[in-house]
Formats: sequence, C-alpha cells, structure tokens
Amino acid sequence: MEANQEPASATFAEVVPFTGEPENYPAGTVNPPVPLMRSQTQFHTAVAVQRPRNLDKVVAAVLREAEFAGDAFYYSFPMGGKKIEGPSIGLAMAVAREWSNCAVPVEYYETATEWVFNAHFVDLERGFTVSRVFRKKKGKGAFKKLEDDRAEDMTFQAAQSRAIRNVVLAGVPRWLTDQAKERAKDAVLKGISKEGLTVATDKALKFLAGYNISEERVIAALGKPKHEWASEDIASLRGMASQLRDGQVTAEHLFPATEANEERPKTAIPKEETKPKRARVSKVEAPVNTTPSGSLLPQAATPEDLEAIRLTCLEKEIELEVILEKWQVSRLEELDGPSAQQVREWLKGQ
Repeated sequence: MEANQEPASATFAEVVPFTGEPENYPAGTVNPPVPLMRSQTQFHTAVAVQRPRNLDKVVAAVLREAEFAGDAFYYSFPMGGKKIEGPSIGLAMAVAREWSNCAVPVEYYETATEWVFNAHFVDLERGFTVSRVFRKKKGKGAFKKLEDDRAEDMTFQAAQSRAIRNVVLAGVPRWLTDQAKERAKDAVLKGISKEGLTVATDKALKFLAGYNISEERVIAALGKPKHEWASEDIASLRGMASQLRDGQVTAEHLFPATEANEERPKTAIPKEETKPKRARVSKVEAPVNTTPSGSLLPQAATPEDLEAIRLTCLEKEIELEVILEKWQVSRLEELDGPSAQQVREWLKGQ
C-alpha cells in the first residue's frame, strides 16, 4: 500500500528553478547574492536584501534627527529682497544614511585649472541611479587665510562635499528633504523663542564677528534695521553661519561690503574741514564736466544685472569666485555694464 501513495504536492513558493550553479550560499543567507552589473551608465541591477527599506521608519528617523541638527541641516540667505534656502550637506548625508541600501560613489579628474567631480547616487534596492557633475576652479576658495597647500586641500574637500550633496538631493525624494529642512528650521525657531530674541541676536552677531563681519554688513544683507529683526531673520543668520562653518561660502559672498560701509569712516571728519575740501574739488571738476560723460568710462553694471548674476550662479551652483577670477575683479560690484552682460551670456552656456 505504501507503494501506491502519491508524493506530497509542493507549493509554488517551494519550487526552486534549476540554474546549473551549485547552491552553496553563505550560512544564514536568505537570498542568493546578486552581482552588481557595471556599464557606461553605472549600476543597473537591484540587489536582493535581507532588510528591505521601511519608508515609515526612514521618514521618522530623518525628521527626528532634524530636530537635533537645527541650523546644521539648512542654509539660508537673503538676495534681492528674496530669501534663498536649501538643505545642507549635513542633511543630505543624514538622508542617505537613513535611506539605507544605497551608495554614493564619487569619481573625479582634474585639468590645469579645475576639478571635475562625477558623483552618483545608487539605490541598490530599487536599481535606480542618478548622476551629477560638479566643477570647481582650483585655488584657495574660501580658505585664503590658510597656507597654500592646506587651503587648496580644504577647497577640494568642500567641493567634493557639494558634489555629494547635489547628487543625494537629486536621488532621494524632494518631499523628504523639504520636510527635514522645515523641521530643522522649526527647531531653530523654537530655540530662539525659548532663549529670547535679544539673546539670540547677540549670539548671532558675536559668531559672525569672529569672521570679521561687522554689524553694518549684517544689516545691509538682511535689508532691514536691527530693531526690525524677527526670529525668522535670526534663523536665516544661523543658516548663513552653517555655511561659513562648513566652508561652503565666504563671508564676502554672504555679507558683501557695500560702498556706504567702506566710506563710513571718512564721514567722521568735522564739518568745518569738509567745507573747504568741497570748494576746492568743485573748482577742479568744473571743466571736466564739460566733456561728454560716458565717452571715457564705461557705464557701471545695474543692480538688476548683479542680482541676475547672483541668482543664476545660485541656480547653476557656480561659485561667484569663478566670475571674479575670470573677469579679474575683487567683487561683483566692480563689473561695468558690458562686462556684466558678458557674464550673463557666459552663464547661459554653463
């Protein structure tokens, strides 16, 4: 009777396809290892993982970390009456870490004048890859006060960090990084409310003073007098401080010295001394004014041109230092009208 018994039927899940390869997998491995396939477009194949990504846990972990990180998770600065904000390299690294089952390989090559970074965000679990190219002109960058070798090395590292940040932000969901940035900013605002606006303002100004940034330059950057500053403005200053700490930007770019600030010490001359000086200057300049103005000197760049250049550099993630060095000026305001138009045309092609 035993010979007439039918074999037990197997479920579909128990059926293992025959591949011809020996099934000697490491002990404890649930799924056989899947090799990565590399081609001209980086990695294509998803990898079977023992712990698939749990999106709910990822979001909770990122937002919780944002509460602790605060201003380290975002940058913020005013420009042309607008507030420019975005996630920092710290936020990008935290998201990549919590996202799990991913890799961020970076390759680079250099020319005589610049470094070129090819960064890739590889989602090993989903088989998704995105790449970004970041170029950085060689030099001391934001570390001009350091020795040449050290300054160049730190500039290289800062550029590599920006390349990683760019590709991670391109590879992970935008809604996640936006939520993390807002959660970090909310944590900063709560901290300002707790310690008081006056104390928070003094702390921000004291920190910026360590970078030789005067209160006048801060006021000019925010575009409003100190007594009108609110918690949002202090949060923006802390976002700027985060960029300075990370070496991602220079103090001159965030807080440019205006002509009014540069000429302010000269206005301290007593009134009785200024009158004869003005009289003498007017006599000398009288015949000069008879010549057609504009025939000898080019017209200065308009504020609209300068603002457009700054915004385009920000959108295309081009360092302002590249513009300054290429057009041989120490600050953007020194560009004349034709040069400003050349810069805008050059930026269109980048």
